Amino acid sequence: MSRVLQIVLIVAILVFFVLVGRFIGLQFGSGGEHYPSDRLSGSEHTIHEVYNIINARYVDEVDDDVLTASAIEGMTQALDPHTTYLKADQVRFSNAEFEGNFEGIGIEFDIVHDTLLVVTPLAGGPSEAAGLKAGDRIIAIDGKPALALTPMEVISRLRGPKGSEVSLTIFRPYSSRKFGLDIVRDKIPTFSIDAVFMLDAETGYIRMSRFVATTAQEFREAMGTLLDLGMQNVVIDVRGNPGGYLDQAVEIADEFLSEGKLIVYTKSRNGGPDEMRYTATSGGLFEKRDVMVLVDRGSASAAEILAGALQDNKRAGIAGELTFGKGLVQRQFDLADSSAIRLTIARYFTPSGRRIQRDYSPGSEGRELYYQEVHNNLDGKTLENESREIECGIDGIEIYKPSTEQFESTGGIVPDFWVVESAVNGFYGKLLENGVFDETALKIIDDPSSRVRQYSGDVDGFIEDYSEEKKMEQYLRDICRDKNLQFDESQFVKEKKEIMSAVKSRVARQQFGIEAQIKVLAKESDKLLWFARDYLRGKAA
Repeated sequence: MSRVLQIVLIVAILVFFVLVGRFIGLQFGSGGEHYPSDRLSGSEHTIHEVYNIINARYVDEVDDDVLTASAIEGMTQALDPHTTYLKADQVRFSNAEFEGNFEGIGIEFDIVHDTLLVVTPLAGGPSEAAGLKAGDRIIAIDGKPALALTPMEVISRLRGPKGSEVSLTIFRPYSSRKFGLDIVRDKIPTFSIDAVFMLDAETGYIRMSRFVATTAQEFREAMGTLLDLGMQNVVIDVRGNPGGYLDQAVEIADEFLSEGKLIVYTKSRNGGPDEMRYTATSGGLFEKRDVMVLVDRGSASAAEILAGALQDNKRAGIAGELTFGKGLVQRQFDLADSSAIRLTIARYFTPSGRRIQRDYSPGSEGRELYYQEVHNNLDGKTLENESREIECGIDGIEIYKPSTEQFESTGGIVPDFWVVESAVNGFYGKLLENGVFDETALKIIDDPSSRVRQYSGDVDGFIEDYSEEKKMEQYLRDICRDKNLQFDESQFVKEKKEIMSAVKSRVARQQFGIEAQIKVLAKESDKLLWFARDYLRGKAA
């Protein structure tokens, strides 16, 4: 252990016992006073003594709050990568997100080239009622410019107590009109399902972005909608889903499993209430028909529980990449100052006993390495030697069927169909990383001569018919020039189809919302989704 880490741990443990002391009634002063420590013994007494010395003799005045927060963060960093300390404002924000509601104006937004863009006014929310529209730009909030804000700054300025009012200055590009809008904040539901639609006459599609308190109910409503449209099989997309509430994943898995089937179980150090077994009940919505779950290296926690339960019970095929590998159970312990610790109390295991959690090293360095490693997920080179390649008939992807033994010790959920897409070229990646696709979409929507204005309110017509490649290319070139990015002519020719699809999907998002963006990608470039659809229809191996 490094000397720096030792010092961090000493201070962390010191402040921990200070907090404990406050809870049991010890009183701490300042300056050179003597502090009672007769209730402590051994190393605890030493830690308490060091704290007293710091308070009495440190060269500058000690800020207890800063020291406490830093020390607790040091303690959590000495443990696993998912044990964390949340300050009071972080607790409030996190609780609002995961409980499925918050108080605010009800919009989904993007920040594109320092511009605050309304992606979607949430249905039934105060912004929709006030007449805010997708594509509107918020240029001021309560008289203060809304330029170059961070997402958290936007959230802090737009959220507030129910019944309070916020004054917005709006620019609407289609009419080139600037106007004021006063919106009364209200309780806003937080949705976790981004898209629900039919891929063809029989195959439904549901995209879940996270697992919050309302996800299972949202999922049942989505399934009901698709069943009414004639759905016979379904693709569940949890790519990039970081997880959330365990019970929501269990409820969703239950809709596909017959009574008594094991969904997930946990093991802890001390047993007792931290060890749980979750089994399916009767009456699931979709216990017989075919299912495919799409995963990637961003699928974690509850997303992995859902995928693992359906895979082990042979109720779904899993397609994509090896998942993140987050199989640790956290429980939130609220502290007296409204901050909280999310402490790992157990580990998840799939029904067959596979561990979900991948390996990690404790401490801050181990934590940093842990998050770096997920970006170095296994690829096609690893799979070529050990796995069977299968035919799919889709250009630009290779699909392997890995053996279970090959990845026994990796953690995560190993897909039944490991899909390796052709590597993204440096030019496409450069455009993506520098926000060129989003800015190009913004320019097109603002252009009075653009054909996109013909599709106002007609999302299906836009998805099927809209094409404006010359205008897109010109704006791509202009923005690259403004950003001092070299426009790679040869790579642009090779990747033109993918680049144009990326821009169109951003136009769809800015103009119609997230579901429209997903629909564009589903139609034009999401090859993993194409494979899943074809497999469920019996047209892929």
